[in-house]
Amino acid sequence: MQQNKLRSLLDPKVLAIVGASPKPGSFGGAVLTNLAKHYTGKVFPVNPQYSEVGAYPCYASLADLPERPDCVGIAVPAHRVESVLLEAVACGIPSAIVFSSGFAEIGTQEGAALQRRISDIAASHGIRVLGPNCTGMVNVRSGASCNILPSVKDLPLVPGDVGLVGQSGALGYVVFQAMHRGVGFSHLISTGNSCDVDIADLIDYLVDDPHTKAIASIFESVPDGRRLRAALERAFHAGKPVVIYKIGVTASGQKAALSHSGMLAGDAATYRALFERTGVIEVDTFEALLETAVFFSRAGMPSSSAIGVISGSGGSVVMAADKADKYGLCLPTPAPATVQALSARLPAFASIANPADITAESIRDEQLYSECVRIFANDPGFAGLAILMPSAHGEAAVRRAEGLDALAAEINKPLSLVWMNEWYEGIGSQVYDASRRLSMFRSLDRCMHAYQLWFNYARRRALLAQQSSVQVAQTARDAARQYIRSFANARALTESEAKKLFGFYGIDCVQEILCTSPEQAVAAADEMGYPVVAKVQAAEIQHKSDVGGVKLNLSNAAAVKQAYEQITAAVKGLAPGSGIAGISIQKMVPQGIEMIIGARQDPQFGPVVVFGFGGVQVEVLRDVAVGLAPISRAEVQHALDGLRLRPLLDGFRGSAAADIDHFIELVTRVSALMADLADEILEIDINPIILHANGGIAVDGLVIRQ
Repeated sequence: MQQNKLRSLLDPKVLAIVGASPKPGSFGGAVLTNLAKHYTGKVFPVNPQYSEVGAYPCYASLADLPERPDCVGIAVPAHRVESVLLEAVACGIPSAIVFSSGFAEIGTQEGAALQRRISDIAASHGIRVLGPNCTGMVNVRSGASCNILPSVKDLPLVPGDVGLVGQSGALGYVVFQAMHRGVGFSHLISTGNSCDVDIADLIDYLVDDPHTKAIASIFESVPDGRRLRAALERAFHAGKPVVIYKIGVTASGQKAALSHSGMLAGDAATYRALFERTGVIEVDTFEALLETAVFFSRAGMPSSSAIGVISGSGGSVVMAADKADKYGLCLPTPAPATVQALSARLPAFASIANPADITAESIRDEQLYSECVRIFANDPGFAGLAILMPSAHGEAAVRRAEGLDALAAEINKPLSLVWMNEWYEGIGSQVYDASRRLSMFRSLDRCMHAYQLWFNYARRRALLAQQSSVQVAQTARDAARQYIRSFANARALTESEAKKLFGFYGIDCVQEILCTSPEQAVAAADEMGYPVVAKVQAAEIQHKSDVGGVKLNLSNAAAVKQAYEQITAAVKGLAPGSGIAGISIQKMVPQGIEMIIGARQDPQFGPVVVFGFGGVQVEVLRDVAVGLAPISRAEVQHALDGLRLRPLLDGFRGSAAADIDHFIELVTRVSALMADLADEILEIDINPIILHANGGIAVDGLVIRQ
């Protein structure tokens, strides 16, 4: 039912426009002008002030229309939108687009209240509402240009395979420039304030759209992260690439975090974890968003992890080699048959390598150029081909472009044209832009990055196919839940209490004894053997070293007794009012690599896990990865390999390699704990975990309850 209502919104056969007007510059006038130019469906203007608007008869109300519209566009002042929506509901209209502004975006209580009321109407009556404060949508194939941007009327609606959804309608102007050059799209949709229909709804809809081969999206935030995750997962399993440019990332969400993990797993990191889990192709410029989405809409899956690069300019192939190295791309030597065929056609000074410089001579000879590119493109070692075009002049440039377009239809691999000059509409560029087979890039950087993303996408699909959950007995899971619930009145657990919780999930923790007197502390140290560590145990103290609550490497009874007294005095002075449960005496763990594992309950996406290099400098190093919980071993391994300090785990200056497998196992267990008890736990922090050649052990722990 919801998909049907979205179809009425995005592929309407009958449209009504409330607030239609002949006034120049009005929203109601602009949308009618756009529809008159492109749309062949029925259009009913609604405005009691007019009997006709343009070529259309105009009606006084929605109730007066001769038939029920699929969708109503609303272009009236903000205070009237609510009544128009209620009239639409009464008429049985399934969807609406609210162009009007003056809602939550203006930052006033009145505007926010108006938006809440139209959200409530959508929720209670089932009408799907796009907007408010949006420019609308364009269904390119049907011509349904229910959009208020004046430039739409002059737009050549070029059908293509990319559906673009975003929050900002003004970016439509950039897209329109691309369409003027011949770039095609299936849909262009602006969500505005997303009072009802949001980015997740639109991605979910486009997954099922047969005319959309790839989805491009640009947004700041979403109202429901779990629904976005579900939509992205559906796209991934359907094999439909989603390219996202996430903007407006800030650190504001980290301010309330109490643990190291909470501060490290901020908004940007959590979105990146979501994108990793769901196979999203992430870019960081709007230009890359469009070009990369077009590339993915026609690239398929790579046959290998290598590309070929060819040009008639020696300088450009050197630049390409540099960029390929920057993005970690493999440029293998051409096959012997390729070298032989090119050598027979090119002068001796040609560089028949990869990248290949087929010389300026080939550019002057159209047939020679075409033959050389065809031979190079057919090399079985290349999954794709980048063709560099540093110059364009004369009619030959058009014929060359048409020849490459035709070649792209013959070759069962992506051919990408890199337009390496600032003459954006230079001779031949229109052919490349309008091609439905070639992918056009106006930046060598963006082309090489797209190939990197392509190979990463294939690896990510293979990686996610290896998903497996950690094995924790149900009895242990049940016991952990019962244990955490015994702290119903506590905000946080002490370190000792947290470690007991970790034990249910097989997370190894250092040996310790909780003591409430100096004499008990000495007896505990004598029992476990020196050296030992003394730590304050107080649920209110999250970072013990900040208040003098930790003493290390205590080698005898006198040192233990003194440490107990010093810690007690320091904590009373620096953290008065803390409920000290005692002093924990712990076995001093031999030196190793200090790691961190943590987790938190993200308000948007649910439980996430944080892992990487830890210790007291964790927030300075900031060398951690973030993943959605529960996380698989394969995902942890992949994420660890991307950390800056990863080589330290392999051993250095004679030190043994760390037990990476053990650390990976611990990460999966902490992630399972967080996922299972997400309704009970807000944050987990295990810092540090001392990692050795054989195993690793948690020497500190923090659990903050919901």
